[in-house]
Amino acid sequence: MNPLTKASMDRIKKQLLRGVKDDDEIGKEKVNRYLNLLSIFYLLDESIKEKGVMVETVNASQRFLKPNPAVAEKSKVNASLIALSRDLNASPSPGGDKKSDNGYSASDLV
Repeated sequence: MNPLTKASMDRIKKQLLRGVKDDDEIGKEKVNRYLNLLSIFYLLDESIKEKGVMVETVNASQRFLKPNPAVAEKSKVNASLIALSRDLNASPSPGGDKKSDNGYSASDLV
C-alpha cells in the first residue's frame, strides 16, 4: 500500500513551494518533478514488496533467479530525489549535529 495519500502529497508540495519564489518557474518545475519521482519511488516499493527482491526468470527450459530490476530503479530514483531536495534546499544540512573529534555525535548512539 502506497503511504502517499493526496493529502500528504499536497502537504509535501506546500512545504517545498515555501522555499520557491513566486516567479521561479524552474523551482516550481523542480517541485513537480520531485513529487513525480516520489510517487514513482513508492510504486517501485510496492512492486518490490509484491514480487520480492529476487524474481524468477523462465527462459525456454531454464529457470533462474535474478535481482528484481525495481530495486536498482528505486536506488536511481532515490538518488534523484536527494539531488532535487538539495536543489530545493529541502534536505537538512549535513552539519546538523556537532561531531566530536572522533567523528561521532551523541545522536549516533540512538
